[in-house]
Amino acid sequence: MIERPNIGLQRTVKRQHLRRWLFWVFAVVPALSFGAVFTPFEFLGKFSNMTYSQEHQGGEDLYLWREQDELHGYMEYSLGGALGDYTTARLENVQFDTATRRLSFQTKNPLYDETGNVIRNLFVFDGFIRQNALEGTLNCHNATTREYCPDGKKVSWKKVTLENAEMYQMGNRQEWENHVNEQLKEHGARW
Repeated sequence: MIERPNIGLQRTVKRQHLRRWLFWVFAVVPALSFGAVFTPFEFLGKFSNMTYSQEHQGGEDLYLWREQDELHGYMEYSLGGALGDYTTARLENVQFDTATRRLSFQTKNPLYDETGNVIRNLFVFDGFIRQNALEGTLNCHNATTREYCPDGKKVSWKKVTLENAEMYQMGNRQEWENHVNEQLKEHGARW
């Protein structure tokens, strides 16, 4: 006599396995990762066209971080003043297309006329992130009158190797905000 397997029992066992798998996927796995997942800020680097002499510096330094598909950063700007004489401004309205690597942003950074009066300028960058450079156009206009500055220009900011790059590694958004606020407190543009 040949014993036949109990088909009903096999179906019950399969349902139990399916229920355990579904419970694992929809309840246990998300519970294990809840609160433990955060996106670190990845330091992309310092990009610069800053030039130096023994007493002066001029140009821009850009510091960039990535959080998933969003970029954050700040720009240091110098018109050729004494070494260490620059202003820092946070990048605003940052747009980044990961597929084309197109980057645009604005930053508010004042310049001073010959008599020392503040001219509130809005710098607008439109360009691309290359492997070792940011390239594009940096235009400027007076934030109050909306008139363009005469010095709109093509820029190429080369990626700079930093000896102390680890100091720019941020674990999360709050650490980055603290870092930027320190920079702004020290050299922030007075708007």
